[in-house]
This record gives sequence, structure tokens and C-alpha cells, in this order.
Amino acid sequence: MDFFDSRNYRINKILLSIIGQWPFQSPRTSHTIVIIFVLIVCSQLFVKLCGMFSYIYDLDTVIECLIPILIDISGLTKIMNSILYANEIRGLFDQIRDDFLSLRNSSDIEILRKYADNGRRLSTIYVCLLYMVIVIFLLLPLKPLIFHGANTTTRPLLLHKVKYYYIDIDKYYFLIWIHGYLASLICGTWIIAADATFMIFVQHACGLFIVTTVRIERVIQQKGCLTRDANSSITEDKEYQNMMRCICDHKAAVRFTDLLEVAYSKHFLFHVGMVMMTISVTGVGAIAQLQDKSELLRLTVLSWALLFHLCCECLNAQRIIDYSEYVYNNLINLNWYDTSLRTKKLILFMMMKIQAPCILTAGGMFVLSMETYATLVKTTMSYFAFLRSAQ
Repeated sequence: MDFFDSRNYRINKILLSIIGQWPFQSPRTSHTIVIIFVLIVCSQLFVKLCGMFSYIYDLDTVIECLIPILIDISGLTKIMNSILYANEIRGLFDQIRDDFLSLRNSSDIEILRKYADNGRRLSTIYVCLLYMVIVIFLLLPLKPLIFHGANTTTRPLLLHKVKYYYIDIDKYYFLIWIHGYLASLICGTWIIAADATFMIFVQHACGLFIVTTVRIERVIQQKGCLTRDANSSITEDKEYQNMMRCICDHKAAVRFTDLLEVAYSKHFLFHVGMVMMTISVTGVGAIAQLQDKSELLRLTVLSWALLFHLCCECLNAQRIIDYSEYVYNNLINLNWYDTSLRTKKLILFMMMKIQAPCILTAGGMFVLSMETYATLVKTTMSYFAFLRSAQ
């Protein structure tokens, strides 16, 4: 059985395989899925843009049309990032597998397995919540069909306003309707699959930092770890040898985090801006739909989902900061001064190197954290107030 068929990674493998981004898929299968899905979404996006420009002098309608457009663009950025950084993402999966297979200590394996299990639980909750939002978003326009049956007056509304679809809307109504719903499901799956994968990467990074911390504790707290003769050889200084391995472990954890930064940094810069804009526009659209309870509910649920989505990204970045800092904070509180002279010098050097925590940034412009999330939400409210005043 393949390593990633285990329960901790199965849901990520399924989602990434559906969108053609599982790193170990055949290139032909991956390219075929991506091309088909991108064509479906881009054709829908083109129609939405044309529909928005046909209402360009009606600000309320433009805002209403802009919401699904921004969500489609957000989904496209997710898939484009996965394509552009496919090698880095594959490298992250390869390191996860290698880390599990290279460990020999059962307690270390148990720590990594615990964090892999945390990643599975968190990503499963995230997937379920986001798909619930998508279902609500897609089902509310079906209310006329559900309660009154299908006819020309009660048929469900399209997911977006279009003035010209370039084909006969009445004749091909249900094909247009299926096209819109399929594009929305594809975009939603792009976003969910990418975010769920990012979550398991972050949890694995946290596990690596904890494994490093535990190994350092073993080295320093083991019996016989007392000040040794400064003239003893390096081969006889077991504490020094073990501490060197701990430094290698920490460097591996930092390399994994750096690879995460490379794979997601530029995407975060663009995506955070898109989410902020979408939340602002969705809030204005919700206020404009106060009389339509179904549409108000749909837009309110979407706004909270976007806030939750942004919070998850910042929260996972905060975890990287917290767990990388934990290694340093734990090290300075241990009795490292009871080790050999050679080991003490090594630990002091290590302290200087690991004092600055590992971070994830948005294009290198700002650090993602919960403090950043609060700032982003405040900025989003400012955009919302501006759009509301201009409405």
C-alpha cells in the first residue's frame, strides 16, 4: 500500500487527484483534468465578466455580479499556484514520507503520527464546513424549483446575472444552469483541496519542531550528561554527537518550512488581497439584499466562510511561528550548562541561530499571523465602509 493511502493523507490524495494536482499522478491524467476544468471555469468567468459590464452603470448590480467573479478568480489563483509550484509541493510530500520512513525511535514516530492525525482532523473539518457553505450557496437559488416545480416562471435563478449569454437562454436554460453549478463546484474544490493540503504541511512542520525539541531534551537530560574532560575526543563525546544530530533535525524542519514559504508566499500575497476585496463586496451586496431573505442568507454565509478561510491561513502561519519559537524557549530552560564544554559551545551557537522564529509571509511583504489577521479584518471593514458610502 502506498504511504499516502493511509487515513491521515487519504482525503488530501482524493481531493488533489480530483483536480489533477496529486503530485504522483501521471502527467497525461493531470494535464487532461486541469485543461478541462480550467476551460469550464474560464468560459463561465468570461460570461460573468460580460454580464457585469452590461450593467456597468448600475452599481448595485455590478457589486452583485462581482462576488462570483472574485470567487472564480480566487479559485483560479489556487490552481495556478499548484501548477507553478508543483515541484515544491511534490518535494513537501516526499519529505513527509521520508521523515516517517527514516525515523527509528518509536516515540519520535508517534509524535509525527500525532501531528499527522491532527492535520487529518483539521483538514476534514475544514473540508466539511466549506462544502456545507458551497451546498447552501448552490441550493438557495433552487427554492422555486423545490417548492413549485420546474416551469418558465418558477425555474431556479441562475447563479449570476447575465444580460447576454451568446446563446438562447430560454432554449438552453438547463445546460447554462449546469454549466454555472459545475464551474462553482470546481472552483470550490480547487480552494478546499489547496487549503486542506496546506494544513497537513503545517502540522507536519509543527511535528518536526516538536521531535527536535524532544531529542534535545533527551541529550541534555540523559544520565551521565555531566561536564566532561575538555581534552576528550569528539568520538567519545556522545552528547556532542547527539547534539549535532539535533541540529541536523532542526535544519530539516527549517528546510521544510522554507519550502512551504517558496510554494505559498506569492500566492498568499495575491490571495489575501482577493479575499479582503471579496468580503467587502459581499458585505455590501448583503446589505443591498435585505429584502430578499434567501439571498441575504446566502451572502452572509459566504462572508463568514471567507473570514473563516482567511483565519485558517493566518492561524496555520501562526502555528509555524509558535512551534519554531518553542524549540528556542525550551532549550534555554534546560540544564544545557551541565553538558561537555564542546557541547555547550555548540548549544550557544544553536541558540543564536534559532532565536528568530520561522515565518510564512505574503510575498515577503508582511508576515502572516493572527495579529496580521486582525489588521486585515480592520482593513476589510474600511474597504466595506468605502464601498457602502459610494453605493
